[in-house]
Amino acid sequence: MDNKNVYENFDWASFKYEDLKPKVEEILNAIPSDVESILDIGCGNGIITNVLGEKYNVTAVDRSKEALKFVETKKINASADKIPLTDNSFDMVFSSELLEHLPNNVLEGAITEIKRLSKKYIFITVPNAENPNKLLIKCPSCHYIFNSPNHLRSFNIKKLETLFDEYKLLKSFTFGKKVRYYNNLISIIKKNVTPSASWIPYFWVDKAKRNSTCPSCEHQFEYSYKFNVLTAALDTLNVLISPKKPYWLFAIFEKNNKLST
Repeated sequence: MDNKNVYENFDWASFKYEDLKPKVEEILNAIPSDVESILDIGCGNGIITNVLGEKYNVTAVDRSKEALKFVETKKINASADKIPLTDNSFDMVFSSELLEHLPNNVLEGAITEIKRLSKKYIFITVPNAENPNKLLIKCPSCHYIFNSPNHLRSFNIKKLETLFDEYKLLKSFTFGKKVRYYNNLISIIKKNVTPSASWIPYFWVDKAKRNSTCPSCEHQFEYSYKFNVLTAALDTLNVLISPKKPYWLFAIFEKNNKLST
């Protein structure tokens, strides 16, 4: 499913630097000291990109023309799996909160491009072992069920190491506000036996942030919340059995000498 219009219709102006300042600072501190040039794939509206551009030679890539309007560095409008740049063009390829959004047919090509364009380092950030079923909503028009922030898959460090298995893992760490994991079995029960309006309480997602675009029919809507006893019981059970963990996972990989030659 091509979800391009979801990101063209997204309110990119609502994302502010202040919302991600601690994360941006952590990224800056983690970048290897010999990096001079960076390719940021899936840069969005440039919250991170623009800060990186103050210190490094940065080129940004995103498929959303609307998002790129906010980017202040050099920029390319392209899909992550088809980037018109030459091999080994950048000291580091950086990608933050991209991989979890990619459809299966794009993910493989995007990984190939990340590897192809990196001269030395690959720096990936993703949500930390989240369950995409936690934030499901249902389109009122076509009844398609999807993850509200359009996260299609989950990653942990083992999965990232598998994707970049020919690279050396230099560093990995978790960071950010601790968020409770949602048990997969409970999420399946919740999806199948409770009303969709009860899936996401307001204390999970604020009323002001509930606008969405269906990736199936492109219907734009606001998803509300209606209390349901069974849903609340399942959420309470999840609190009792599921741990909290830092929201983000960071991983930095280095090309080995054989790959660099």
